[in-house]
Amino acid sequence: MEKCKTACYILITPIFILLTHYLAMLPHEYAHSFMAWILGYKSNPFALNYGGTGLWNLLLLIHMDENVNYDLIFSTGHGVHAALIAFAGPGFANIPLFILSLWLLTKKNILARPYLYYFIFLFNLMNLGNFYDYVPIRTFTTVGDVSNFLRGLEICPWWVYIIGGYAVAFLIWHFFSRTLIAAYSDLGINTALRAGLMIVCVGILFGYYGLPGFWGHGEISHFLSATSELAIPGLIIALWPTRE
Repeated sequence: MEKCKTACYILITPIFILLTHYLAMLPHEYAHSFMAWILGYKSNPFALNYGGTGLWNLLLLIHMDENVNYDLIFSTGHGVHAALIAFAGPGFANIPLFILSLWLLTKKNILARPYLYYFIFLFNLMNLGNFYDYVPIRTFTTVGDVSNFLRGLEICPWWVYIIGGYAVAFLIWHFFSRTLIAAYSDLGINTALRAGLMIVCVGILFGYYGLPGFWGHGEISHFLSATSELAIPGLIIALWPTRE
């Protein structure tokens, strides 16, 4: 029975990872697009740049974006509108979804269904990742949503880095010290599966969501991404489930 349970979790994990990644990213991009449509800068809120049919894009949506012409918005002098559109992705999609998934993980009817619980747990992680790849990874850059938000409101990136950084750091601490520990018990998994789950979570958050700084976002973002990747071995040791 234990071997069957272990095999089931191993088999469903990559499927759940892809599905929850989709469910966190699609609302994020649509939130950008719908806000642009509401403010009059798009005629069709469903007209995203879906990124093509390449394998990596189909799996991870790495080339997908909201298809919003920020240069046009700034050229018309509506910087605040640009900032609102840039904020809409994490602010109106990922924050509510993160809170909703965290709340669902406490409900008895969810706790009674381990695989549904596991799916929601990973969905919570994916929304957290959408915060982390913005702050701190892409806070100090001249392209992308954070840059458009800062430019639109004419504020210094250090404000986002400090205030947002503390908020994201707290959420990461809460995930690994509360949400993950609760999942060990609520899923009823053994030490080997606990270690595997922890490694998956660290790899997704600090590995996958730590990558964007390598892709044309400047030296500071590159350094932050490199630091995120280099932190993975130490984090795995520190978070090993048999440690007190």
